[in-house]
Amino acid sequence: MLKLSGEQLSDIFNNGKYSPEALSKKESTVIGSFDKIVAEAPFSVKQNFPDFLEQTLIDSLDIALLENLKCLNERASLFLRVNRIKATRETVVNSLKKEGIIVESIVNSSYGLNVIEKSKDVDKSRCYLTGEVEIQDISSQAAIEFINPIKGSKILDFCAGGGGKTLAMASLTLAESEFYAHDVSMARMKNLIERSKRAGFGVQILSTDVLQNSNYKFDLVVADVPCSGTGAWRRNPGSKWWLTRDKLDELLLKQRKILLTASKYVKINGAFAYMTCSVLNKENRDQINWFLSLNNNFCLEKDTLIYPAQGGDGFYASLLRKVSN
Repeated sequence: MLKLSGEQLSDIFNNGKYSPEALSKKESTVIGSFDKIVAEAPFSVKQNFPDFLEQTLIDSLDIALLENLKCLNERASLFLRVNRIKATRETVVNSLKKEGIIVESIVNSSYGLNVIEKSKDVDKSRCYLTGEVEIQDISSQAAIEFINPIKGSKILDFCAGGGGKTLAMASLTLAESEFYAHDVSMARMKNLIERSKRAGFGVQILSTDVLQNSNYKFDLVVADVPCSGTGAWRRNPGSKWWLTRDKLDELLLKQRKILLTASKYVKINGAFAYMTCSVLNKENRDQINWFLSLNNNFCLEKDTLIYPAQGGDGFYASLLRKVSN
């Protein structure tokens, strides 16, 4: 790191009373060869990702490859979403400013804010504690706006987790819909009831047993599925080294199982949204194509890949329509 930042190493490693000892001859040799070693390193080493993903990333990102890999090696911003049920963007900006938290509006986002100063104080602010604002990545916000949940509809968040998507959909519909949440792990949803109350709406939690043994059908089913997380590497850098070829294959199978299961709860003419925080085609459009090859009662209305270079996480969203039984 010192070498990359241009420091004079001899001024730091100088055998001083409170300094590290001088570099050995071997250490100096390695450091002297550093630039050459980096220049000749494999592409995956230069760009800091697991080498087995190289061709997959090339196929997925194409000419945008280098730009997006560079962004995934930078620090993530902290984004907020204004809760329309309780506040406007103007009132939130002014309220946060009074507490010294400086934010700026996001271009092409109706309710997103980027925290510029005092990001560590957001979760102690009045706006956050009263549910006027939530922490949510700007790409995740954009994905919810893309699928456009409709007022007066019955909505199931199938892989709800902490409920961020449910809260965003409630905000967009001004809480004028019925909201249901499901996750294979009930523990992940333990705070959702409290979060929804704070945000100003109600949600019904459905366990797997209850959902499977019910006749529930929904106007919109949203499945933000477990994935490689390649679009969110800058938010969780260690996750890239957790991923292996075998684990990616396991995720692909899990995603297909969720597609088949979640789609059963969509009513005729209802919508089915499939999402990932991955930039890999094999987790995104390829999975949709596979699903449609087996289910001709669904059609793809639209899909989008939001790139990390656009400012937030890499995120994929698709919207399917159930046209028949």
